[in-house]
Amino acid sequence: MRVIMIAIGSAGDVFPFIGLGAALTLRGHQVTLCSMPAFQHTIEARGLEFVPLCDEATYNAAMGDPRLWDPKTSFTVLWQAIAGLLEPVYDYVAAQDHDDTVVVGSLWALGARIAHEKYGFPYLSVQVSPSTLLSAHLPPVHPTFNVSPRLPLTLRKWLWRGIEYLSLDRTCAPQINALRHKRGLPSTAKHIFSQWMHAPQGVICLFPDWFAPVQQDWPQPLHMAGFPLFDGGNIGLDEQTQAFLKAGPAPIVFTQGSTEHFDQQFYRFALAALHRAGARGIFLTGDRPAIADLPSTVMQRPFLPMSSLLPHTAGLVHPGGIGAMSQAFAAGIPQIALPIAHDQFDNAERLVRMGCGIRLALPLDKHDLQGAITALLHDTRLQKACRRASSLTPADAASCETAVNVIEQCHARYSIPRLRQAS
Repeated sequence: MRVIMIAIGSAGDVFPFIGLGAALTLRGHQVTLCSMPAFQHTIEARGLEFVPLCDEATYNAAMGDPRLWDPKTSFTVLWQAIAGLLEPVYDYVAAQDHDDTVVVGSLWALGARIAHEKYGFPYLSVQVSPSTLLSAHLPPVHPTFNVSPRLPLTLRKWLWRGIEYLSLDRTCAPQINALRHKRGLPSTAKHIFSQWMHAPQGVICLFPDWFAPVQQDWPQPLHMAGFPLFDGGNIGLDEQTQAFLKAGPAPIVFTQGSTEHFDQQFYRFALAALHRAGARGIFLTGDRPAIADLPSTVMQRPFLPMSSLLPHTAGLVHPGGIGAMSQAFAAGIPQIALPIAHDQFDNAERLVRMGCGIRLALPLDKHDLQGAITALLHDTRLQKACRRASSLTPADAASCETAVNVIEQCHARYSIPRLRQAS
């Protein structure tokens, strides 16, 4: 079996597909992962064929656009980038041999969804986080449009329909339907988020039901696979980091994830909060220049693998991306989430609901951060909830195995040769 995977987005969107692709190759399947050029080395290092969906300059420009991280403009700017990938994704998938192939697409692999309608090959869609599974029963939390769970159910349903029709469909449907009509598909796609974007042959959720319980109005058939926990491969910690970890109490990790929105003031607040709590810290700052005058109790690094680092730490402060959050669950450590855009608000709400962390709002108040760090270090209820989450988080191989089984079953049931034979 050949599996064509399309993963569009940042590391939190792409890394789960790399882990899943590696698990598929262990079963003897041929895997092609179409994604962003920033992840080519990691994809190929796992033995997967890589196909770029855009050039590096286009990807960097999209990720570096400050409007992408502003809740007021993030969805519109994100859609502009996604719309530019509709036809390239469609054309690549349409040109492949479909006879022994399953296509697996991320949330934004909508060109593949259109190609599935045209050619009928087996297609599964994947959700790496629950925020875009619209539900009136347990509404996801979004920065610009929210439906209160305290409202009557009938009213919640009407509000979601209005949001989808007046905002989501009006933004996304014109480009989707233009491509569908260009490729000879007669009908018009609507209810994009609640219905159309989800593959009718199955939706794989790469998160567990204890993090996001299945709702009766989620798309079906739906398969809960759990967190894949892939974060770049089996990369150990360098000697200097290991020495720092051994030199004192477990530190608190601060990471900006895929964003660039933790500014110098944030790190000054973090240093003051660590000093006040008598705690040590590790700042993971990406390409940010070195922070001047760091005390010996704080280390700065551009990147460290979370799966190797977090089990040796006391807590994690981050924007609320699903990748970092799942690694902290696995490590059994409490978290502080500072959501900026996209799924981070919903992830942070679920984190707090589980009792495994604290959500703070930006712009940050230094006293709030100090209080939250004190809670991370000393709140026994928080720590107990985190240990429970860790006990519920299986190894990444187990989560990937569930997803691989679903893909193999889809191939067995819906492969084009089998459908020809049945007809």
